Amino acid sequence: MPELRTLRSGRGSRSHQSEGIAAEVAFLFPGQGSQQPGMGVELLQDSEVSELCDECGSAAGIDLPRLLTTADDDELRLTQNAQPALCFAGLALTLLLRRRGIQPVAAAGHSVGEYAALAAAGSLTAPQVIKAVVERGKAMAEAAPAGTSSMAAVLGLDAQAIEVALAGMNDAWPANVIPLNVSAAFHTPLMAPAAERLRAALDRIEWRAPRIPVMANLTGRPHQGGDRIPHVMEMQLRSPVRWAACVASLVEMGCDSFLEVGPKRALTGMMRELAPGRTAVAVGTPALIQELAITA
Repeated sequence: MPELRTLRSGRGSRSHQSEGIAAEVAFLFPGQGSQQPGMGVELLQDSEVSELCDECGSAAGIDLPRLLTTADDDELRLTQNAQPALCFAGLALTLLLRRRGIQPVAAAGHSVGEYAALAAAGSLTAPQVIKAVVERGKAMAEAAPAGTSSMAAVLGLDAQAIEVALAGMNDAWPANVIPLNVSAAFHTPLMAPAAERLRAALDRIEWRAPRIPVMANLTGRPHQGGDRIPHVMEMQLRSPVRWAACVASLVEMGCDSFLEVGPKRALTGMMRELAPGRTAVAVGTPALIQELAITA
């Protein structure tokens, strides 16, 4: 059974260094590629989650319950479907974690997961974020049609070393390269038209400053005021994800336990290298949340 020590909200709490036993927990929200068929079946058995799903789907003009329950892998691989489904799954799991009294001191999300992290931190509402990621997914799908490009995650190299490796693609890579289950090359200059369309949608939202630190993929550092978020998220779409820097910032601020709030273990598997010695647990179902042992 996964074990976490005392979990608390960030504001007004003491650090784990001062108490010696209390864990500072960060929520990690995965990006596209972590979706899987039926990932919302158990979640939607909760009445509060089901009502929120209906509200979000109505606001975004999509059949969100169907995407979460009966959509197959091919349908969920499409960007415009995967992103709202995955984002809502993260928010639903967050709701259940908080119901257990588990509050993060900070958060980060990989790619579209950053939107879920911002919503979990109170920068926008659940219906607003689902509507935004639907628009984001449509814009991305039009900018780079499915099958025209792809993506991979690289472990063991910094950004400069990756650029050097790309210049000599015939050479063996001195790192782990993990293909991602996505339909196109996101976070590249190919996304410039999508980013411009996305910015118009983001500007229609009244953004608020996050209540807890949320790491920005663009910089690897915390988001600042709400008025800066549309620009940062526009640039995020056309720029590389600085995930290692995001995790390093969380560790720097004192986080020593991490919960992956999504249906798979995509981010948890990276934490051994990115945050050695820290606890990382995936909580992709209501049952896994209930199994968490929270001890003083």
